[in-house]
Amino acid sequence: MRPNALITAVGLALLIAGAVPAAAQTMTTAEVRTWTGQTYLLTEPSLEVRYTIMVPPKDEGAGPSPTAPTTGPQTPMLFGSAGTISQFLDKQADPLQGHRQSDTITLRKGGTEVRLPLANVGALFFTRQPTRSPLPSYAAGHYRYAATAVLADGSRIEGDEVSLGTTFLRGQTAHGTVDVPWQHIETVLFKR
Repeated sequence: MRPNALITAVGLALLIAGAVPAAAQTMTTAEVRTWTGQTYLLTEPSLEVRYTIMVPPKDEGAGPSPTAPTTGPQTPMLFGSAGTISQFLDKQADPLQGHRQSDTITLRKGGTEVRLPLANVGALFFTRQPTRSPLPSYAAGHYRYAATAVLADGSRIEGDEVSLGTTFLRGQTAHGTVDVPWQHIETVLFKR
């Protein structure tokens, strides 16, 4: 075999070997089963966290107080003083809401926290136990969640407590984008 042909063959093999893992990473899917038995096959799954940013109130010292006496001529008001009506006219800004991607999931067991990169997780199995609630039975429905993560290398990490707050799993289906809140998920199987 000629040296140029050998270099070309080796280069082609390296190019193919380098392309296979990249293609495998882009083909990630998640098979999700909910507690109600609904199943979804999601492409491009991502773990998203919703958040709210409260806008600070306007500086109260900027204007006259609604109870401060006025020194000039009184303007006739139909429904109250100028100070009381101004609170409706100068409405505060609504809180800002958004979401961001999370690349980890945290499991707790016996006071120890294990933070797992989502890229290393092959499957998540959730369990839930009803908690005692002072609420009436029709308003109850609070659960304590635990999870077992099966990593890509086959090892298992169990957590007796998991609380993902406002996290949800987002992915694409043939019908569009689906957002599944984490507390609705019984199992997730990731395929890469």
